[in-house]
Amino acid sequence: MQKTISIIELVGSHRISIQHVARHAGVSITTVSRIINNVDYPISDDIRRKVEQAVQELHYSPNLAAQRLRSSFNNVIGIIARDISNSFFAEIAKGATERAMEHGYLCFVCNTGRNAATELEFHELLWKNRVKGIILSGGGLDTEAYRKMLQRQLERARRFGLRLVACAPQGVELPLVTIDFCAIARLVTGYLIERGHKRIAFITGRPDVITSQEHLRGYRSELTVRGLGIDPGLGACGDFTEQAGYETCRGLLERRAGMTGVCCGSDAEALGVIHALNERGLGVPSDVSVVGIGDMPVAGYAKPPLTTVRVPRYEMGARAVETILAEGEAPPLLFLPCELIERESVKSRN
Repeated sequence: MQKTISIIELVGSHRISIQHVARHAGVSITTVSRIINNVDYPISDDIRRKVEQAVQELHYSPNLAAQRLRSSFNNVIGIIARDISNSFFAEIAKGATERAMEHGYLCFVCNTGRNAATELEFHELLWKNRVKGIILSGGGLDTEAYRKMLQRQLERARRFGLRLVACAPQGVELPLVTIDFCAIARLVTGYLIERGHKRIAFITGRPDVITSQEHLRGYRSELTVRGLGIDPGLGACGDFTEQAGYETCRGLLERRAGMTGVCCGSDAEALGVIHALNERGLGVPSDVSVVGIGDMPVAGYAKPPLTTVRVPRYEMGARAVETILAEGEAPPLLFLPCELIERESVKSRN
């Protein structure tokens, strides 16, 4: 039986703590914490009155930082995007923000520029603001330092109930609402092979980005399955931008790669590739066929209109929010379906 002590014994030079309140009310510290923090837990009215009376009599002022840490999360969801200027990530953010609003939540969108140090700063900032969850938009970096950083964030999140969800592989285990990047690369590569192309290049993002690695893995796998040799010089890394597509394609042309088809990791890269080909006097698709991934709005208005894979970017963001707000354990992996959209940038060579 806990002893109830007088206020005089408690008040002095020492700051009143939650332990003092528990002793004065004759209950456990856990019970006091549950009442102060409005935790949904069955507590009798009599005990609740004792604790509230002890708080008043002792003039107890909780440690605000500790109380906030244990309180409910704010109605905010953080989105860490690797390049918000890229419409691929912008559409994911749109889906997330609009679905969050439907549930009474706001979204903070943070742009890292694929800088790991900047991403860590955003993790800490979002954590301090007690967001409900964080969506990682874009592939993780294949480095030991990045994996360790993200693993630390995951462990802290699991300890305190904050949920992390990614829209692309990160190199650590966490819930994914994503697409199969490897399978999509196989799809576009196989599409060109079926139309008679044998010298096919694949231009994707940075070599240390996991989604780029998945693209090249799918590309090489499809070439092998179809009985075509793998030319290491035709699998090229740049970035998922128009500039990178342009520069990488120019490099292939200068090396006289002799490709008749180019698969691109993004529509933006595909537009850069078309520009580089046209600059060299090569027509699309008369000389070289080009396929993109993403189906961003400009793809249908490119010259020629771009054959590409429609990725449900808006749905990825929306479903990521639903995963954060769902009760119970989050599903470990949700692959969203994609669809090849045929337009005018591919010519059959059969």
